[in-house]
Amino acid sequence: MGHERAQALEPQADLEAVRHALIETRQARQALAVAGPPPWNIIPDVRSLLEHARVPGSVAEAAELASLPPLLEAAARLGAYGRSISAEAPDLARALTGLPTLGPLADLLRRSLDPDGGVRDEGSAALKRLRQKGRELRAQVIKRLESYFQGAAAEHIFQERYVTVRHGRYVLPIRSEAKARFKGIVHDRSQSGATLFVEPEGVVEANNDLVQVAREEEAEILRVLAALTDAVREQLPELERLVEDLGRLDCIFARAELADRMEATEPVVSDEHAARAFGARNPLLLAQQWEAPERPVVPMDIEVGEPTPLLVITGPNAGGKTVALKTLGLLCLMAQSGLHVPAREGARLPLLRAIFAIIGDDQSVAENLSTFSAFVKQLKEVLEQVDDRSLVLLDELGAGTDPDEGAALAQAALEALAERGALCVASTHLEPLKGFASSHPKARNASVEFDAERLAPTFRLVYDRPGQSYALQIGARLGLPSELIARAEGHRSTQRRQLEALLQRLEERDREEAAREAQLERREVESATRLARAESQLEAVRKQAAELAARSKSEAQRMLSEVRRTVNAEWDKLKKESRTREGLEQSRKRLVEAARGLERAAEPEPPGTRPATAGDRVEVPHLGLKGDVLDVDGGTATVQAGAVTIKVPAQALRVVGRSGTTPHPALSPEGRGMKREGASASNPLPHRGRGPQFEVSGEAARRGLSRAEGAGSRSIPPEIHLIGRTTDEARDLLEKYLDDAFLAGLAQVRIIHGKGTGALRRAVEELLVSHPLVTSHRAGEGHEGGAGATVAMLGQS
Repeated sequence: MGHERAQALEPQADLEAVRHALIETRQARQALAVAGPPPWNIIPDVRSLLEHARVPGSVAEAAELASLPPLLEAAARLGAYGRSISAEAPDLARALTGLPTLGPLADLLRRSLDPDGGVRDEGSAALKRLRQKGRELRAQVIKRLESYFQGAAAEHIFQERYVTVRHGRYVLPIRSEAKARFKGIVHDRSQSGATLFVEPEGVVEANNDLVQVAREEEAEILRVLAALTDAVREQLPELERLVEDLGRLDCIFARAELADRMEATEPVVSDEHAARAFGARNPLLLAQQWEAPERPVVPMDIEVGEPTPLLVITGPNAGGKTVALKTLGLLCLMAQSGLHVPAREGARLPLLRAIFAIIGDDQSVAENLSTFSAFVKQLKEVLEQVDDRSLVLLDELGAGTDPDEGAALAQAALEALAERGALCVASTHLEPLKGFASSHPKARNASVEFDAERLAPTFRLVYDRPGQSYALQIGARLGLPSELIARAEGHRSTQRRQLEALLQRLEERDREEAAREAQLERREVESATRLARAESQLEAVRKQAAELAARSKSEAQRMLSEVRRTVNAEWDKLKKESRTREGLEQSRKRLVEAARGLERAAEPEPPGTRPATAGDRVEVPHLGLKGDVLDVDGGTATVQAGAVTIKVPAQALRVVGRSGTTPHPALSPEGRGMKREGASASNPLPHRGRGPQFEVSGEAARRGLSRAEGAGSRSIPPEIHLIGRTTDEARDLLEKYLDDAFLAGLAQVRIIHGKGTGALRRAVEELLVSHPLVTSHRAGEGHEGGAGATVAMLGQS
């Protein structure tokens, strides 16, 4: 059903219908990304049954009716699938959940019919009774027939001892020569004539009863099938709607799967009199590439529209001119059929009433048409029908006749098309048309680029510059003798050679300028990235300094309060107790000890000068971690840092104490940063420092810190590209990248996921929200990639 709809798919001329179809394809792609393909399984085609049931009084076959329950079960499955995609594809979800399931009809059919089309005993009470009676009669008949085998003359009468059926009646096989000794009715004989199949007289009445029951059973089965057909007929409108909706939805998801395979994007279709598709790829060539992956498909930028609705493409043979024409036509047809197009984001296509294409040679001996006369006949039909909502594609315009007259006719045809307001793309080799496109206000030149060094086309469209045909170069590349090519060069006019040399220099200059622009663009992007990273790092340093100052101030206030409490407590004791020499000495010692504690807190932290050994409390400066040394093996130390264990070079460690001792508050997580070089009792803030250290735990630590030794030595880029990845691949790559970037000391990273359907961007956001190393994230600014990128700030969340 969906296959037939896809084959019959036609472009629509109603703008709202086109936009709705494109939205359906987009929602289907989002549903595929989130929930996978719908559970179609096997859905039988029941249209012949519905057509049969439409006739009043008709009775459907049991096998036809048995195909309905799988269809109704599919409707229930698809409804459940629709509920699972309601957030991503609300329109499709409503269509799927609105499929009629017809539960009572499905139950009736399942109760009455076997999956293979047999009628069950439960089809009716009468049918069950008749079948039970038939089984009992059958058993009685067989028992009576088997009793004949016990007779005295049985050995001489029966050929073999078994009961069989002939013409619906139970019989016995007897020898032909024993016919006179065995009374009964002969119903059949073997091919050799040696065996007769005889119904004994004693079981004729029982066989008659059995035949009668069988006839009544057939009549009851027919009555059951008629009742089931009537039940189907009552639900015929709902069943026809179900079949129609299933075919439509199947076609929509087929469009979505095609778009995903082509890496297509949703175009903007409007009344705008222009077509712009950058990075466009021919869908037919893409399909060929699926069969032969070694054949690349080169994207091209196609642009035609006001104020220049005429585009004249020139350039070498086999350079891509015809491919450009066909690609534009196919993309317009795809868009108006609800299909996404294989082009970069932002493709804009016009709403067309008709597309006219004169491509290929339609000469016909039977119709007395030459190449040129066939072209003229088609051009006449186009000019009679074309209007301002038409696209006209003309290949090898002006060919097949005298070049001068062909160019004049072609120019007149282009002018007539422009007057009628049509969009037109034409390819040609005629020089006058290149001049026409350069001078006419409604025309524009374009050419397919040719690499003169490799003598091969690049299949890239270059605008506002006519192209050369490179006939001699292509002829040489295809194997023509060099003497022939040299002779042909001699026949060319000096002016023509100078013109082609000028065009070739212009092509080389354009290629150089394009390369320089690409290099400048890369440098601009790199500069913007570095500037953004520097600004982010500066902001991070400022934030760390502010946090350090706040913690230092808090710690200083806490210590000052502690000293004051000690002094006040001693003063109260002196006032209350007797002032003996011994009591005064003890008070003095307690005050001195409190002062020494304050001095120790204000002293600068001495750098670790001795090598780390097992049991030392150490810092790992390049990772921003603290931990306990478990073991030192040669130049490698094993350090326990929170919930993870890492191996780092021993010389990279800084000893801060022994693991069994309690660190001073200034070294605790709450007061970290108090003991810094340059600090003093009067000014606990350091002159400079690295800021607070971060501790990593959990899954990120188990993955990232196991590679910490390598992460510090290798360069981690400030951005990661996820375009083209599935959501699962992107999550795995991004998690690893965030761990490595954090361990490398990056304060900010950029994740480039593109716009597309939005599924990749949502997956990135979901991961960033829950990741322990991401403190915040935001969408990229204009210079950072806009909505196609996300910037994440790293730290300890």
